[in-house]
Amino acid sequence: MALIKKKKKAETPPLSTASLPDIVFMLLFFFMVTTTMREVTLLVKLKKPQATEIQKLERKDLTTYIYVGAPKNAELGSEPRIQLADQLASVGDVQQWVILQRESINEAERTK
Repeated sequence: MALIKKKKKAETPPLSTASLPDIVFMLLFFFMVTTTMREVTLLVKLKKPQATEIQKLERKDLTTYIYVGAPKNAELGSEPRIQLADQLASVGDVQQWVILQRESINEAERTK
């Protein structure tokens, strides 16, 4: 007579989680490299200009931005405003602000 063997249920092998920390760190590194942080909080609505040619800036640290547009906050009206760094300003303030920004750059850095 033949022996009757019980069939064992097929068990799924345990899932190896040894590589999960590597995957998590690769994702973290990817997002840290590809994410850019905005240095200035925009107070005005911007319309990005269209360009046919672009030129890469060699020294971004010497660049200062002036934003012009309608304020995001409705309490400030709907007329276009000028944003210098983190504050709204008038047209008369722009010249003095530019002079201050130029003076804040080291003399050696300006001539490079």
